[in-house]
Amino acid sequence: MLLKTLKSINFVLDISTQKKEIYFWLFVRFVSAVLPLVTIYQFSHIIKLVESRVDFHTLFVYLILILVVRLIDNLLRLKSTTQLDYLISNLSFDVHNHFLVKFKPETEEDRHSAVQAIRNFADATIRTLTIFKQPGIDSVVSILVIPVALFLVDIRSFVLIISYISIYTVINYFTTQRYRQLRDFQNTKTETYYAKLQETDDVALEQITYTRHFHRLTNWSFIEWFLLQNTAVIFYSLFLMYEIYLVFSGVSNISDLVLVMGYVTQTQAFLNSFTDIVFGLGDMHVALTHLAKNESIPVIGQKDIS
Repeated sequence: MLLKTLKSINFVLDISTQKKEIYFWLFVRFVSAVLPLVTIYQFSHIIKLVESRVDFHTLFVYLILILVVRLIDNLLRLKSTTQLDYLISNLSFDVHNHFLVKFKPETEEDRHSAVQAIRNFADATIRTLTIFKQPGIDSVVSILVIPVALFLVDIRSFVLIISYISIYTVINYFTTQRYRQLRDFQNTKTETYYAKLQETDDVALEQITYTRHFHRLTNWSFIEWFLLQNTAVIFYSLFLMYEIYLVFSGVSNISDLVLVMGYVTQTQAFLNSFTDIVFGLGDMHVALTHLAKNESIPVIGQKDIS
């Protein structure tokens, strides 16, 4: 499934007419995603300096450094996200134009169904890339960098964060498989409903079917998020109790607690957005599969995504 998902991403990037621009601004966005983690470390270090009662001149220098990092962060993040907004918007037209090549539906209903399938894929692509732009890239960077930072601070905190990410990822993986099945059903009913709606007002049966499948999808989303959020709460509590114990034992100081809990909070927020990205990639793959099965769209077939 991972390989098929990667093929979906590669497919979208291949049909883009602005690949170089997308890659460049994604790189800039990755650089900007590192800077908030630097700021957390700087804030923790400031607290350590205050605890040590260093002179005001030294504190002032560190405050200026924090200001500089935050300003650079704002510049790179805002510039890259606004440029990516523009490029992602253009990408939706690239998707439309690609699938409309040699588009020859046999009936009006086939046309409406195929157009809705194209819209489903384009919408899923735009949603996913928008989330990936922000905060998705922050999530990827944080999940890679934070464990390394905690390894340098405390090996036991490193073991905890790896356990947290691993358990969260396993739950996310297995629950997402069911989500993709339900999304597949939902996309089929969406295409059927809008194709029928273009032809007649008598769509009561299609509405009932659409609503029933969408209700199943939302119920499963609740179960998945309930499991994931409770996992986050349990590990957050474990981290907090452990860090408080270290402070009371004299092993760590307040600045270490602030640093570790700051990184743990970041990890929780970014794992949530990572889940949103996984959902989006699942939607993209399902929508692309529907396009490959549609006989009215000759530019893609099952062999292209298998």
